[in-house]
Amino acid sequence: MTSAGHRLPGFVELAELGSGAQGEVVLARHASGGGPVAIKYLAAGLLGDTNARNTFRDEAQMLKRVNDPHVARLLDYLESPWGAAIILEAVPGRPLRKMLDEHDGPLAPEAALATLKGSLLGLAAAHAVGVVHRDYKPANVLVQDDGQSRLIDFGIAVLTGQGGQAGTPAYMAPEQWAGEPATPATDLYAATGVFVECVTGRKPFRGTTLAELKTAHTQGFASFEQVPEPLRPLVRRGLAQTPSERVWNAYEFVSELEDIAVRTYGTDWERQGILALGAVAATVATTVPLAMLGGALLAPGASTTAVGTAASGVAGHASLGSAQSAVTSDVLAKTGTSASKGVLGKVGGAKGAAAIGTAGVGAVIAAWVFWPAGPGVGGESHGGIHAYWTRPGILTGQIDMPASDTPYMDVTMTVTPARVKRGTSLRFVQRFKARTPEGAKYFPGGRRQCFGKNPKRTDTVGGFQFGWNGDDAPFKGDHLAFYRVPPAKPKELPTGTGAIFVRAKFTRPGMAQPYVAAECAYLSTQTATATLRIPGPKVLEPGTYLVTSISPMRITGTRAGVSQEAMGTVNEGAAPLIEVLDD
Repeated sequence: MTSAGHRLPGFVELAELGSGAQGEVVLARHASGGGPVAIKYLAAGLLGDTNARNTFRDEAQMLKRVNDPHVARLLDYLESPWGAAIILEAVPGRPLRKMLDEHDGPLAPEAALATLKGSLLGLAAAHAVGVVHRDYKPANVLVQDDGQSRLIDFGIAVLTGQGGQAGTPAYMAPEQWAGEPATPATDLYAATGVFVECVTGRKPFRGTTLAELKTAHTQGFASFEQVPEPLRPLVRRGLAQTPSERVWNAYEFVSELEDIAVRTYGTDWERQGILALGAVAATVATTVPLAMLGGALLAPGASTTAVGTAASGVAGHASLGSAQSAVTSDVLAKTGTSASKGVLGKVGGAKGAAAIGTAGVGAVIAAWVFWPAGPGVGGESHGGIHAYWTRPGILTGQIDMPASDTPYMDVTMTVTPARVKRGTSLRFVQRFKARTPEGAKYFPGGRRQCFGKNPKRTDTVGGFQFGWNGDDAPFKGDHLAFYRVPPAKPKELPTGTGAIFVRAKFTRPGMAQPYVAAECAYLSTQTATATLRIPGPKVLEPGTYLVTSISPMRITGTRAGVSQEAMGTVNEGAAPLIEVLDD
């Protein structure tokens, strides 16, 4: 449990939503008003545990990647000496687990199909940005009063290709039991298992011990006679023993589901299913009651439409989205940093090099500011960025490459102090993480064959570059760029001109860039640290600024004759925010 001393300042708790070994989740709202939010706290006893903090931070990273109406939305991530907290959208609903336990018998087939469709769409959004949930189960699906559902709890999610045996035994795919790499097919196995439970009223795999459950999953599902005959093809494919036999693309699975549903239950199947699901949901108490999301619990003038939005006026905090900064290859040349592997490591073998540079490992977490209590110098400001491609096959020359295998770059930045005066020593820390595919050949349906690094083949990923390109500084050498706010908007990356450039001294240790066969890619990390003294008002007038290490911050993917729009280039985030004070 999390003690009162480790609570987020300025919030009033309304109810406890759940608790466990990792911590607890509470319903809360900010004292100054705004709609309620769900706050997940890391347990006080784990605050000194580096692995526990990293796991908690990784959950926020995974949630930040996924933005979809079928997934409970991340609003912010906060971490400081008082503790660590994930702030989430407050979803009025009840766990599907509770519905199945309290409902007498199986759900109607249309209701089970509607549940599966909503779940698949939520998983598809996660898979599109490279996230595998790994713990899809009825407890992690919230069903609202209108029959719509939301996916929650990314506590053990990983990037596609990472392995491990984490999961809930009743729904774990065979590859999870073996500790093999997790893929979208891993989640679709679990979703199919939950669908079987919805439509039959019984778990598809049963056992009283881990050994019995492992054996059941290894032997495979055999009780097809319990499943309505028209739905058996979905179950056979979704619960296939090997990932290659399953559907890898959740949208493809949705298409198959809809085709079967229309042929079997008519064109009105989904409306009927959602109505039936809503009718069952109405008989089960919600985890986040609607009464708590309106009326007396809201500040004067607020309304229930504010639910799911970040509370304004949070003491010591300003929510800014997420932010990015990196240095291009021409900057590396100026600073003398080695780019022997193009910093990301032989993109496309010897045919290309990634044009990105100094930064370091870090999660993609919402930007935030901790202002000091008094009017003087102090505080800390953070930012983060995630850059990727929604159609990476066009960038990499592998047309069947799924979005989940996209090259990506994650950067987090910390600026200390967040409130400064002339002569103040400013410290800028930038952590970078990237994935650069190499040696992979893709087939229809997203199946991948990996030939390893330096494959010397013409039919694998190759011939592309990517990076944050551009350097508007009027002088050579290390620097930080300061964008006045306004005109820059706090929730946007400063991609235009108009920055004020101040010389800074960077230190950059070597970049780690191992080739990971399970990912068929180089995974690169590096940290860069800059220090400078804040100049006087002739250079930086008093005011608020976004701070970056490169200007303008425009992500590009480079392939001859292909536009950024065609590749689906995405560059999301916001830079750290600082306030320059009058002397």
